[in-house]
Amino acid sequence: METTTTRMASTARRRRWARVLAVAATVLAALSLWAVSHLVFGIDLRSPGSFGEYGTTSAVGPANVAFVSAIAALAAWGLLAVLERLTRRARRVWLAIAVFVLLASLGGPMLGTGITAANRAELVGFHLVVGTVLITLLYRSSRRRVASPKIGRDELRRTERTDTSEAAA
Repeated sequence: METTTTRMASTARRRRWARVLAVAATVLAALSLWAVSHLVFGIDLRSPGSFGEYGTTSAVGPANVAFVSAIAALAAWGLLAVLERLTRRARRVWLAIAVFVLLASLGGPMLGTGITAANRAELVGFHLVVGTVLITLLYRSSRRRVASPKIGRDELRRTERTDTSEAAA
C-alpha cells in the first residue's frame, strides 16, 4: 500500500515538475523569438489595435511577450488538469482543444489592421512557436490511458454470462 502511494506521489511530482518546465520553456521560446527579431533583425514589434480601434497599433515588448505566453501556458495546464480529473480521454480531448485554440489564435495577427508584413509574420511566428512548444511538452506530460487486457476480458466474460443466463431463463 505504501509503495503504491509513494509511486503515485512520485509520478504526480514528476508530472508537476514537467509542467512547470513546459511553462518556463514556453516563455523562454517566446522571449528568444522576440530577442532575435528585435535585436538581430531590428523589427519593432507592434500588435494590431483592439476593440474597434481601427488603424492603431500597440508596442509589444519583452514583458508583454513573457506575460502573455505565461498566461497561455498556465491556462493550457489548468485545462489539462481539469480534463484529467473529468475524463479518461483527457490527452485526446486536450490535444484537440489546444490545436483548435492555436489555429483560432492566428486570426488576430492575420486579420489585424495597421501592422506591417514583418510584424504580421513575427506575430504568427510567436503563436506557432508558443503553441508548438506548449502543446508538445504538455501533451508529453499528460497521463496516458493504460488499457488493461484484463479489463477487456472481464467485461467479455460478464457479457457472456449475462447472455447465457438470459438464454436459460
